[in-house]
Amino acid sequence: MTDRTLEKGIKLRHYFVLGFGCIVGVGWVVVLGEWLEQAGPLGALIGFAGGGSLMIIVGLCYGEMATMFPVAGGEIAYTYEIYGVKTSFLVGWFLTLCFTIFISFEAISAGWLFGELLPGLKGSLLYTSRGDPVHLGTLLFGLCGTLLLTYLNYRGIKAAVIFQEIFTYGLILLSLIFIIAGVFWGKASNLEPLFSKTETWPIIGGIATVFVMAPIFIAGFNVIPQTMEEKAERTSMRLVGQVIVVSIAGAVIFYLLVILSASMSTPWQGILGLELPAAGAFEAAFNSTLMAKIVLFAAFCGILSTWNTVFITASRAFFALGRARIIPRTFGTVHNTHGSPFIAILFAGTIAFLAIFLGRSAIVPIINVGVSCVTLAFFLICLGLIKMRRQRPDFHRPYRTPGGKVTAAFGSVISLFVFGLSLYQPYAGSNGKFPLEWGIIIGWGVLGAAFWIGARKIRSSISEQERRQLILGQSTPSDESLDCGGKHL
Repeated sequence: MTDRTLEKGIKLRHYFVLGFGCIVGVGWVVVLGEWLEQAGPLGALIGFAGGGSLMIIVGLCYGEMATMFPVAGGEIAYTYEIYGVKTSFLVGWFLTLCFTIFISFEAISAGWLFGELLPGLKGSLLYTSRGDPVHLGTLLFGLCGTLLLTYLNYRGIKAAVIFQEIFTYGLILLSLIFIIAGVFWGKASNLEPLFSKTETWPIIGGIATVFVMAPIFIAGFNVIPQTMEEKAERTSMRLVGQVIVVSIAGAVIFYLLVILSASMSTPWQGILGLELPAAGAFEAAFNSTLMAKIVLFAAFCGILSTWNTVFITASRAFFALGRARIIPRTFGTVHNTHGSPFIAILFAGTIAFLAIFLGRSAIVPIINVGVSCVTLAFFLICLGLIKMRRQRPDFHRPYRTPGGKVTAAFGSVISLFVFGLSLYQPYAGSNGKFPLEWGIIIGWGVLGAAFWIGARKIRSSISEQERRQLILGQSTPSDESLDCGGKHL
């Protein structure tokens, strides 16, 4: 089974729904109140626009790397070629943490949203997790949804992208209704005060907090590089590189319109205490539960599309590590019939299934951990593009990053800055206590060290030349990599 190739069925239009659908999930419904509380409407717009601009710059760099190395695993392949096997494992391991816990995030959020749409099905209280209630109905919805998506992805990429198209376009169409209503029938006076002014969140601090959070709400474009090996034969590589940037830009515009339309619909300070402030804003503005339901159904479409894509991304990361013999090779197994990395899919589904029991209390720590993981990868990829441009100028590049090394340098500096802030922010908000986020990162790092040590014999079973062929496949360049102390390039 390990020698079978992944199913190739992703067309250009699929890459857009994968990228946009993975970026725009349910966060705008759940976290909108926190953005407004910390920064105010204008502050949230500035913070998100800044974070979104950073992601567009990073996306430009990813576009070039993804078309140079169109293989499963994305960042794992790029960092292997640029830095070597140790860095590849480090990046891959923490990205698998990010992607896998985000399956749980989507499952928890989906159950919560399900309970809001149909309150009678929320079910009885089972227990509390860090002060937040966990109900039977919402828990079962998250668990059953995870099982369903595990099966769907097990069946192959074509089934997964059909699912993705349905719910991504459903999200877009439903969202247009309340965004247009909020902007055209709302009032500019509802935006006052433009900035949040509290002792806890000064103006600059609030904007910075939203800026730091923005990358994780836009980082879903990673699904495109992760699935490049599954591109349909006639799909243009150059256009796929462009779709990465288009999906990011489209998602940033969506988030900005949601912030603006919700804040204009009703005085924004009145929705801060609501569980789902986006739905509450439109319900209060139009005195209509129907409008609130439209918002929630749009969010439901978004959560299903994101849930599906993070599953795809997590499984491809585990698959790439296994195929390269960096972790046990069984993770690199491809199903004979469906062409799916089914062992990786089952493993990611199992971890996510167990994490769902943590309940809503895990949502904010998951977001914070995710920011740290993805911005570390962003930094290394942008920096690596500079090395590739300098040391391999003749490498075939179907898509070239506008601005070249200048764009990549800016992306690497800002990514490193956001990575540092993402580690500091949880400590700043913990009143001097040891942040849960640090504990998750350290715990996953220890588990990764155990995997690394345990897989020593597996890694040594093949040569680096063989490993490189397994990771890069047919995209491996004909010329030999420049050697720097045993590392590629």
